[in-house]
Amino acid sequence: MIAVVLAIASATTCTAAAVSDRIFWSPSLGRTLPYRIILPADYATSVARYPVLYLLHGYGGAFGDWSTHSKVAEYVAGRPLIVVMPEGANSWYVDGANGQAWETYLTSDLITSVDATFRTIATRDGRMIAGLSMGGYGAVKAGLRHPELFAVVGSFSGAFDITRPGDVFKGESKPDVMDVFGPVGSTVRKANDVFAMAAAAKPDGLPYFWLAEGTSDPWLEPNREMARALKARGIATEYVEHPGGHDWTFWDWAVQSFLNSPHVTARR
Repeated sequence: MIAVVLAIASATTCTAAAVSDRIFWSPSLGRTLPYRIILPADYATSVARYPVLYLLHGYGGAFGDWSTHSKVAEYVAGRPLIVVMPEGANSWYVDGANGQAWETYLTSDLITSVDATFRTIATRDGRMIAGLSMGGYGAVKAGLRHPELFAVVGSFSGAFDITRPGDVFKGESKPDVMDVFGPVGSTVRKANDVFAMAAAAKPDGLPYFWLAEGTSDPWLEPNREMARALKARGIATEYVEHPGGHDWTFWDWAVQSFLNSPHVTARR
C-alpha cells in the first residue's frame, strides 16, 4: 500500500493538502498533547483509508516545525497519504530515566488515537516513521524496537550517538538530556543505544531503513556507522550522503528525496 501511494505522481494541477492541528490525551504521559496533521485534499469527500507517515521533529523543535520550515505539505499534495507530526518536546522519544514515557506515547498512545480518529490503514504496511536529528534517532529506534508497527523508517541527520559518552551533541553538559538518559552507563542509556540494537537485530521482519546525511554535518561519522551497523546485520538499508549541513535546507531536500525514493516506494 505504501508503495502504491508513493508511486502515484502528482497531477499537473494538484489540490493542496489540508493542514490542521489536533490534540489528544496520552495515558502514558498523563496529559493532553498536540499534533499537526496533513490530510489528503479529497479526504472529506472520500471513503478510502490512507497510509500514515509519522514525521518527528528535532531537539529544540516542536510539532509544527515540519510544515513551517519545509515544503512537506507541497511534496505530499496529490498523494493519498496522511502525515502526522507529533509533539516530542526534548524527550528523544525515550521512556526516560525521569519516568516520562515518550516512546510509549509515540508507539502506542498516538498511533491508537490516530487510527481511531481517521480513516487510516491500521496495519504495519500502512505506516512509515521518519524524523530529523533527534527525530531521526527516535524513528530508527522505533523501527528497531517495534518492527511490527512500521514498514519503512527514515532518518535525516540522525543524532544516533546521543547515548554515548562524548557524543557530538555533548549531551552530558545538558541537564535535560541527562534527565532523559541518566548518567553514563545507566540502564536507560544501554536500553536506548541504537548501535547495540542494530547489532542484535534479526533482519527478518524489520522495516526498510532510509538514512540521509549532509556531508558537512557534524553527525556524519555516526550516520556512516549507523548505516554500516544496519547493513552488517543484513537489514535492508539505503544510505544517502548529500551536500549540506544540520539545517532545514538539507532536511527539506531529505524529506522530498525520501518520499520519492524508488527503493522506499518498492517496499510493501
